[in-house]
Amino acid sequence: MTDLQCPAIVVLIEGDAAAPSWLSRVAAEFVVDGDAADLGRLVEESTDLFRGETFVVRAARSGIREVLRKRGIPADPPVAVEVDSSGWRLAPP
Repeated sequence: MTDLQCPAIVVLIEGDAAAPSWLSRVAAEFVVDGDAADLGRLVEESTDLFRGETFVVRAARSGIREVLRKRGIPADPPVAVEVDSSGWRLAPP
């Protein structure tokens, strides 16, 4: 069964790197100081709060790469992903 709600768009950015030029409006911004598990948990817990919106999560590059790899997404930060009950996937450009 497909998700009938709009996905949240999560922009994953490395630490204190500048926001990408394509990023405009965001509903919230978070910083994760922990590991990939902490990053994944924060994204999963925040997704329902930001359906149809974009939020930013800043974390260590290694944590971002690991959480993306575990979900089969071959990308490096900065990267935008759609997250809903169907899972994580690269957001369309």
